Formats: sequence, structure tokens, C-alpha cells
Amino acid sequence: MAGAALRILAVADCQSIHTLRWARRLVDRGHELHIVSNRVAVRPVDVAGMHVYDIRRLDAITRVPGMRRFRFGPAVRALARRVEPDVVHAHGTTPYAWWAALADVHPLVVSPWGRDVLLDAKTEPGRSRSKIALEAADLIIVNSDAIARAAVEAGADPTLIHHVIWHTNLDGFGPERADKAALKRRFGWPGDAVVILSLRNFQARTNVDVLVRAFDRVRREEPRARLLLAARGGAERAPIESLVRELGLGGLAAFHRVDPEALPELAASGDIVVTLAATDSSPSSLLEAMASGQPLVGGHCPSIDEWIGQGEGAEMVACRDEDAVTGALLQLVRDPQLRHAYGERNARVTRERVSETGPVLETLYRDLAAGRKPARAATAA
Repeated sequence: MAGAALRILAVADCQSIHTLRWARRLVDRGHELHIVSNRVAVRPVDVAGMHVYDIRRLDAITRVPGMRRFRFGPAVRALARRVEPDVVHAHGTTPYAWWAALADVHPLVVSPWGRDVLLDAKTEPGRSRSKIALEAADLIIVNSDAIARAAVEAGADPTLIHHVIWHTNLDGFGPERADKAALKRRFGWPGDAVVILSLRNFQARTNVDVLVRAFDRVRREEPRARLLLAARGGAERAPIESLVRELGLGGLAAFHRVDPEALPELAASGDIVVTLAATDSSPSSLLEAMASGQPLVGGHCPSIDEWIGQGEGAEMVACRDEDAVTGALLQLVRDPQLRHAYGERNARVTRERVSETGPVLETLYRDLAAGRKPARAATAA
């Protein structure tokens, strides 16, 4: 790290693994991190060395349900006066960057995440809130071309946009982390099982229900197939659990909540990784699977085609096309050579394109703090 430590105030979802990885990268580089959020129920180990504030408890009014939303902007402004950050970084245009815009705190970095500009910004109130957030930004950081385009459509100044893979840290991920035999033993699966792995949270947009139904068809033709649904949570978990029971998948499919420190081994230990999200922006789970040498079944959606394509590390399908997902899975289950070729390609691509972005973020923040317009050459993807 060149120069003095920075003091950074984040307005963000503190429960998100993306926020926590971004923050950890900066804390480990010696910077002072403050996070204000409405979601602060986190493990102490995940926020060690950080200062976390519950926006619902910042003052008397934010403690009052029904009234607090009118006070979030002033409350963030008051917190910024106390913290005196060098830079404020808001993650997600709604609600977090919107709150930061209402607070009128600068210099302000805004990072659209995905759904916020791909979907929410198309209708009210997301349209107005995203526009306010993006127009308040002094710098806009995106992690894909798809998000850059959507941000401009939502009101962003294209000259302020920088591409940085800020949300992903691939240190420790790689094919060498695999322990396929241990994974199968853990779930009582036979040694010749072919493990289909999903790393997506249980949300409507991730279409895990399509994967489960497709797997039910696959296992009838390929009895070696097994399904592991590994996620940190999501509102759709209960319906997916019901679907698994309804289909009688029993010991053929398993649920597994994985903590961040266990991800590298898990990501490398499956045989096929599936991602069917309808909206995305260079998702960490995709890049982690690729870095781990995994072949993919990928659903077409914005930003995915920036990393994989049909025959380029993946079998590509429409996200809700159960027939196509079934066919893609059967092809990869039956063809270990194709799995190997796709996995090698994916590991190579991530090595070539994804690097440590801590120094890039530091340069951008320091330029803003000094009143300089960050140089476009400082960006990284």
C-alpha cells in the first residue's frame, strides 16, 4: 500500500458476502472501514477490524418504524460528519446509494450491483431513486459491460464509469483445492457419483427450481448423478426443499450452507457447476467456479456472455428451459473429457482476466480524496 491509510465509509448491505469481501480486501491492506447498513446481523469474524453501524439506531427518529425512512439521508450525513471519511462508497443504487445521495456526502463512489439497474430502475420508485443516486456520484464502479450499459440508461454519466472486479477475491480458489472423495463421503454418495453443484442463493431469479426438476430427469437416465445445493440462504429455500421432497430425491440431492472460508474446497470438489440466474453481473460464484476449473451449465443473461459461451467453458441454455438444462447436464455427466476441457479453459480465463484489485481501488479513492478526476487507465477487469 502506497501512502497513508484511507478512512472509507460504506453505505451497503453488511450481510452481503460481496460487501464483506470488498471491505476485507481494504481492511487487510491497512485501511479504516466503516459500514452503515440496515442489515448488520453478521458473524464477528466477518467484520473483524471494521466499524459497523445499524442505520435504524443512528438517532431517535431512525429508531421509529414507519418514520425512519424519512431520516436515513440526514442520519448518514450526521454519521459522515463524525467519521470524516476520505471517501464514501455506496453499494447498490437502491436503497444504499440513494440514501448516500440524500445525505449529500462526497466524494461519493456508487457501485450498481445488478438487479438495481437491470430491473428495479425500469419502474418506480427504483427509476427515480437510481437516477438520484447515479447523478450524485463522483465515480461509478461497475463489474461488467452489461451493468455499465444499464447504469447509463438509468442516468449515469458514462465518463465517470470505471470497470473493476471489486466484489470477487479469487485468492485460494483453484483446481488443486479439490477433494472430490471427501465431498462424496460427507453426503454418503458413492465414489463414482457425478456431483452437480449450484452455488446460487435461493431466489426467484436464480431459477433453482428449474435445476431441481431437470436433475430429477437426469438421475433417471444417469443414476450416478447427485445434486448439491450450496447457498448461504434466500427466500426461496423452503419451496425448493418442498420440491425436492415432492420429487422423492431423498439422498440424491442435498442442501449445504457454506461459509466463505469453506468455499474454495467446495467449488473445486464438484464435477459440474450450474448457474441459471435471470439477472447477473459477473457473479462471484461464476468466477469462483471458473477459477476452480469447473465446467458450467450457464443460463443466458446479461454479463454471463462476457465470461462463458456455448462451447467456451459451458453448455448454454435459456434459464427457464427445463428440457435444455436436462440435455446440457446429461451431455456433461456422460462426457468427462468435455468436462475437463471446459474446466481447463475456465481456469485459464480467470487467471488471465481477474487480478487483485485492491491497488486499483486505492488509486481511485486517493484521486477522489485529493480532488482529482481518476484516470481511466486505473481501471481493471
